[in-house]
Amino acid sequence: MSIKIQSYNSATNKLATKDYDLEFHEEVNIGLLHQVAISSRTNHRNVTASTKTRAEVSGTGAKPWMQKGTGRARAGSLRSAQFRGGGVVHGPGSRIYKDRTPKLMKKKALQMIIAQRYREEALYLLDPSDWENPSTKKANEILEAIGINTSVLFVSLSDETNLIKSFRNISEISCTNPKKIAAIDVIVNDYILITDKAFDTLLTERI
Repeated sequence: MSIKIQSYNSATNKLATKDYDLEFHEEVNIGLLHQVAISSRTNHRNVTASTKTRAEVSGTGAKPWMQKGTGRARAGSLRSAQFRGGGVVHGPGSRIYKDRTPKLMKKKALQMIIAQRYREEALYLLDPSDWENPSTKKANEILEAIGINTSVLFVSLSDETNLIKSFRNISEISCTNPKKIAAIDVIVNDYILITDKAFDTLLTERI
């Protein structure tokens, strides 16, 4: 079975359709998409929260007062947690956030969300046959001609440098390539704009 996907030709400045011998029949499984999305966010967390223990804070090593005879609780260091400027007990730090998701689940999630974007008519192809130099102006004109005015995921091959340089400076556009695209990338963007070559690579290697 074949499907028709809208394709914009940058040489003729016209929007047409292209036939592909495949079928987007994947129904959206919210539970699966949620699990894969949460896993992706977990694996990309910035592990920046950190505190110092009593061994790491700067301070004297002298005993604050003698062990007995003062009537106060015994203390061995001013760097203990009960003193101001002391270390933190069981604080955050050196934690690794990692959530392993099976490859088949990630592949299934990517298939589902791309199929959903196709059903929403939010999947567009780009034929950059005459794109010889970087041009952000031209990229903006294409987005306006297609009717895209919200967040876009632009997918191209790594060697299509002129296209990458043209689209990467536009606000609300995320750039990636078919080998790195993940379900979370599609979920957080309203549209997908993908070059012909990148779409062929996506079909043969990812979905």
